[in-house]
Amino acid sequence: MKFAIIYTPFLEQHPYIIEKAEEYFESVLAVPIERVRYEYSEDGKPRVMYKNTDLSEFDAVFPRLAGEDLLFSEQLIEILNETDTYVQMDSDSFPISSNKFYTMKELSGGKVRIPRSIYTLSTETAAEAAKSIGYPVTIKLISGYGGKGIMRAKDESELRPIIDTLEVFEQDICLQDFIENPGEDIRIIVIGDNTYSYKRIGLEKEWRSNISRGGERKKFDAPEEMRNMAVRASRIAGFDICGVDIIESEDGGHIVEINASPGITDETSEAAGVDIPEKIVNFVHQKTLDMKASEGV
Repeated sequence: MKFAIIYTPFLEQHPYIIEKAEEYFESVLAVPIERVRYEYSEDGKPRVMYKNTDLSEFDAVFPRLAGEDLLFSEQLIEILNETDTYVQMDSDSFPISSNKFYTMKELSGGKVRIPRSIYTLSTETAAEAAKSIGYPVTIKLISGYGGKGIMRAKDESELRPIIDTLEVFEQDICLQDFIENPGEDIRIIVIGDNTYSYKRIGLEKEWRSNISRGGERKKFDAPEEMRNMAVRASRIAGFDICGVDIIESEDGGHIVEINASPGITDETSEAAGVDIPEKIVNFVHQKTLDMKASEGV
């Protein structure tokens, strides 16, 4: 069987997947997203091409992509899902996870606990909405990642300059209830029905817990309710494999983000207590076999 991973260059962790995939698949290919092209021929069949290789003929393709390539990647996943290729997400999954408010919209209809969220284009509407949410309030860029584009305002005097700046740069505004926490959150990696968890703890006096901002991972055995919530969120968003970020409060856990390309480093595996790339590739391999069996191949 043939396996390919299509990756965004700055997500430099694809070698972890490649190493494991070579143990399960006869042919393994790593493809940077900027070298992919789509072709349409007279037979009306779209093809995902890399050089002279038709990736839509591979048995499994693992997109590991970033929101900056959203429009191109959305079409990529849609085309692959129309073939006999196994992909770890539905056609709408990447757009959902790449837009923070779209994520909240989808999750809110699935009885999953989320922070109260408001989306607007207007600075005046944002200021009024912040009062209804109550300060402090979190301000997020719709497509931010790695803790970038996430801000906090303790009152209107702090909020106004932030939303004025967002308006200048033509950024949409997403406001959320700020959930008090000690600068940490819980990352749950969902792989099928299985979950692997750890905590992400921010630097001292840093309320954002992202690893890319200097935070650290620590072992954490998430309770069953939280794990079930993560699996439910992944299903709502159409993922077989993803990362789900949860912040704890007195009311329980609140899902704040779904990550289509969660970290898969050695440090991730150590904190989760399992070999995450191994678990991912093993799952993809089995899903590919199951798909072929159901098609009578």
